[in-house]
Amino acid sequence: MLSRPRIAVVTTGGTIDSLGADRLDLAAYLEAGHRLEPGELLAGIPELARIADVIERPFRRLRAHAMSDADLADLRDAVTSLVDANEADGVVITHGTNTLEETAWLLHLAVATDRPVVLTGAMRPASALSGDGPLNLVNAVRVAAAGDARGLGVLVVLADTILGARDVTKANTLRTTAFTSGAAGPLGWVDADGRVVLAHRPARGSTLRGRFAGVDLQALPRVDVVVSHQGADGVLIDAAVAAGARGIVSAGTGAGYPTPVEVDALARASAAGVTVCQASRVGAGRVPRVPSLVTRGWLASDDLQPWKARTLLRLGLAAGLAEADLQALFEAG
Repeated sequence: MLSRPRIAVVTTGGTIDSLGADRLDLAAYLEAGHRLEPGELLAGIPELARIADVIERPFRRLRAHAMSDADLADLRDAVTSLVDANEADGVVITHGTNTLEETAWLLHLAVATDRPVVLTGAMRPASALSGDGPLNLVNAVRVAAAGDARGLGVLVVLADTILGARDVTKANTLRTTAFTSGAAGPLGWVDADGRVVLAHRPARGSTLRGRFAGVDLQALPRVDVVVSHQGADGVLIDAAVAAGARGIVSAGTGAGYPTPVEVDALARASAAGVTVCQASRVGAGRVPRVPSLVTRGWLASDDLQPWKARTLLRLGLAAGLAEADLQALFEAG
């Protein structure tokens, strides 16, 4: 008789366990500050027992946009402990959606395991009419229990869709189908009959899985993101340098173009020893490392969005990588 998969569910909070004023409170529920009682989320989904032996590992419950470096370090340690101690064949993390993609990318880079680690959440609170959280959690457990999901790095599962950590992003503030992987597309789906269908394996970012497992996440250098716009000056860039930033991600216009005044400020930052990474504020597409970036010694984010470029740059700087090695991270397969 085949043994059942053991899946650990680490609960960190977010919309999935939040409660609104009534069943139609789909927008202001976070302001109420009410949540399900500890253990109530999983207890309300007895169907999980059909899929796997599920064990809950409560974490501190936080809004996604309140996650600190210390929280992320402890979350990484919790996941690592579960897989290293052979307590679980896969791990599911419930997480607020606002920064879910950043946590997924960080864990992809900083957890060395071939066992599935799956993040999920909800766009509607637990009290909502037609809330999406319970089925999202069921499908995340299905994916974490699937043998085909091993070795793919950290995954995200919402709205029946399986997405890779490198490319996933929240692209809508309210829709239940808010998460997408842009041009890269989904890795697969969890169909209505419960079957996990993986269409392809992620190519980009696969060589970075667990690359920074040994880095102390509570001692990461400061890296700031500065978004460009018409008329932007260098004040925020100079302020970042004054605050001790070791890196700056410039979210430029188009294929990575700050204003001329920002370029001057970034040059000052670079001369002061700050690593500059040129990204784009556009939602998709690459930032090539054009000759001007090479001449200035600035990195290009390739197609990583600014906040994910920030995560990768922080880890690379913490690991002591040189310019060429840092650039290789952004271009890695």
